[in-house]
Amino acid sequence: MNLKKLTCESARSICIVKILAKLGHFPNRTTEKEAWFLSPLRSETQASFKVSIKLNRWYDFGIGKGGNVLDLIVAMKNCSVKQALEELKKERDHFSFQQPILKAGKPSVVILKIKSIQHQALIKYLDSRKIPITIARTYCREVWYQINSKEYFALGLQNHLGGWELRNKYFKGSTSPKTYTYLNWPSPENSIQLAQNPCIYWCFERF
Repeated sequence: MNLKKLTCESARSICIVKILAKLGHFPNRTTEKEAWFLSPLRSETQASFKVSIKLNRWYDFGIGKGGNVLDLIVAMKNCSVKQALEELKKERDHFSFQQPILKAGKPSVVILKIKSIQHQALIKYLDSRKIPITIARTYCREVWYQINSKEYFALGLQNHLGGWELRNKYFKGSTSPKTYTYLNWPSPENSIQLAQNPCIYWCFERF
């Protein structure tokens, strides 16, 4: 889609669940037909904000309002429709958190930068997976990478040869070389193979 020509009609087709993820909101529970969130429009402790996956529409039962993705941005940002379109352009242009499309015959992943886990989308993703941030920051990093000239970010766990396992809500991937690794562990053995470490379940399976 040419973002310079983003119209109301084309904007309404943008996936609400993915836009919410970009803004740091993740579902508490999902089915094939719908996703339930804590409302991004107000404070609550029980998820009453529903997104119909099939219709790509939302409804907040707490305030009795709903609509399409443009209506949501207008409500969240307290802005006009024109400003909402600009916001959606910005989100679509910005570094992506969604599933990248890999093209055959080209390098799959290029690492751009690595830092301590800071991005709220990744922190909330960890929370949704019941993984303590202290554990994640001990063994993982926030990794920004490029695929087909587009930039993404994910949680990364590095192996002993320098390769990375990358995970976020929409992507599971890795860089070369792909191998096992070792973690320093406060035990008499001093270090144990990653496959024997409890954190391997968190970092690879639960991501």
